[in-house]
Amino acid sequence: MQRTIIRTIFAAALGTALAAGTLCAAQAQTASIDSPVVLGQPLTLNLGAPPSGADCPTQAAALNAQGLVLVANGQTIPGARASFGCSAKGELVGTASTSIAGNGDDAAQRRAAWQTAFSGFFSLSRTKTLPIAFGPATGGMSTAPKLVAIQGASDRDLGLAGLWFALVAAGFLFAFFRHFGRMDSITPISRVPMPADYRAPYSLARFQLLWWSGIVTASYVAILTITGSMDTVTTGTMALMGIVGGTSVLAAFQDRRPGDDETRRQQHAAAYIAAAAANPPDQATMAASLKEVYPPTQGWLADLLSDAAGYNIHRLQLLAWTMVLGITFLYEVTRTLGMPELSANLLALTGISNGTYFGFKMQEQQVATPTGPVPAAG
Repeated sequence: MQRTIIRTIFAAALGTALAAGTLCAAQAQTASIDSPVVLGQPLTLNLGAPPSGADCPTQAAALNAQGLVLVANGQTIPGARASFGCSAKGELVGTASTSIAGNGDDAAQRRAAWQTAFSGFFSLSRTKTLPIAFGPATGGMSTAPKLVAIQGASDRDLGLAGLWFALVAAGFLFAFFRHFGRMDSITPISRVPMPADYRAPYSLARFQLLWWSGIVTASYVAILTITGSMDTVTTGTMALMGIVGGTSVLAAFQDRRPGDDETRRQQHAAAYIAAAAANPPDQATMAASLKEVYPPTQGWLADLLSDAAGYNIHRLQLLAWTMVLGITFLYEVTRTLGMPELSANLLALTGISNGTYFGFKMQEQQVATPTGPVPAAG
């Protein structure tokens, strides 16, 4: 029910009218069904005629009493019990849920079991043919396996998930380039006019925060669309966001802390004022000083990798690690239909990378040291 409601809301918000998923049918002993079973749909197996002399209803009742569950590719799928009955031809038919929706440990165990059976949910969402049987919840098989074509998600769900992912990711990308990825607005200095088209440099710490916020949010929405589960954020993901958020807070504090950069700005401001008062005004000095009083953006990549002294290796190291880990994170999301549980070593390495960046940032120079005699501020 939760999964249906979520899908309905998403489809209405987007104005999407997409076809429903395919239905499954009974299959022969070694042949796969015509249309693949999409996880979330009931899976029905035709087990064939009962053994010679056996009564079908009696046999079905015996199987129902055993509390059997699905076994996919040798992997027991915990969850609702299978139900058995008889077809019009007197053949045994078993039906079981393939739901991966829901919150809590039981839903997480079902998703993990299907992931193991699939070796990951998707080969980029291609259908996989797996041997399917029924067996006890404790392991093993009670019926002969049948080959069934199974898909991790329907085309409808994948389309909605992809669309939501793209919209959320585009929103964070827009936020980065429009305003939120730049350093805080610089304080104007009296008698030194800020250029009308002034745009502050981009911030590496803010890029990292928006990068990970976009990845985690977009992944969460995409997973929610497919599984209907709201409890998919792992402990490792929360720890990662804590490291990134902490670095952003420290970087913002460092940028606002009075320091040598502000002293150098005042010196460049004095040079600007003196050049403007000359007769005639020294336009070259005024332009050069103005760029130091209000350091402009040099382009997003140059801003992320450099300070007033040029390109810095600690910035390159943090940017490269952030992007590599982010791409790996997204790969795991598509492969397992869940957020990865980052190991302690990965989190430690991320913490070391961020700590190294912040340590060097405390020594960075964002405003160049003036050359030549410095006019007295007046």
